[in-house]
Amino acid sequence: MKHSNGLHISAAICIVALTTLFFSCSKNDKDLKDPSPVPNAKEEMTNYLVNQGFDQQHIVFDKDRVVIEGDIVITIPELKKRVADWKAEQKSGVPQTEQRRGTYIVGNAYNTNIKFYIDPAVPTVWRTAIEGAVNNWNAVNGTRLGMSIVTNQASANTRVFMGYENSNWIARAYLPGSDSKPGVTVEINSKYNTLSASQQLFAITHEFGHTIGFHHTNQTTGTLIPGTPTTDPNSVMNSTVLPWNGFTAGDIKATQILYPQ
Repeated sequence: MKHSNGLHISAAICIVALTTLFFSCSKNDKDLKDPSPVPNAKEEMTNYLVNQGFDQQHIVFDKDRVVIEGDIVITIPELKKRVADWKAEQKSGVPQTEQRRGTYIVGNAYNTNIKFYIDPAVPTVWRTAIEGAVNNWNAVNGTRLGMSIVTNQASANTRVFMGYENSNWIARAYLPGSDSKPGVTVEINSKYNTLSASQQLFAITHEFGHTIGFHHTNQTTGTLIPGTPTTDPNSVMNSTVLPWNGFTAGDIKATQILYPQ
């Protein structure tokens, strides 16, 4: 999506070029312990991601994680699990599926109250956006989805924290894992602390969408959710930042389908 000032966002990967801003999803490196993949395993994982619709040129292996399309981040252990599940489905003859969702969504044990913890270093402007994003998702009618902010990190599902990189991403988040838990972190790039409040709200609402399983609506990765539009230029899950103007009918329909009451 493009705003009058030319700002763009991209999520679970984001880029900034001159006046263009993109989102990105990732996990804190220090939390990742698994070793980098060996070459043959890397080729197999790359083949899997290409099969899922990702452009091979936008797949980057970075230490213990893979960054896709600039703002989608998956740990190597999680990616290995996805490849194994995919291979098992192929052998079993299960049909491969093609708004868009990822392979996994948040299970019923977590999706009625996804708990976000905000690190103390997160400034007030972003705290306001985080609170607004929680309210946005909670206001979607006809779903079992619920979110809250907790003050104890140990009780949280997802940690929201600040980072800094002189790069093209505004924020980045993990997708849900094969354990059916929400994406584990949302990282905000302090380089973009001066975005308007409305754009920050859009950005965090977008990233929270990644933590519950949504891909970008204007790209071809993930699976098209049946019953939702194939194009939705004002969707919160589009890859260009806009001033927040509410969810589209497609956003609401997709949420209702993934998380029905």
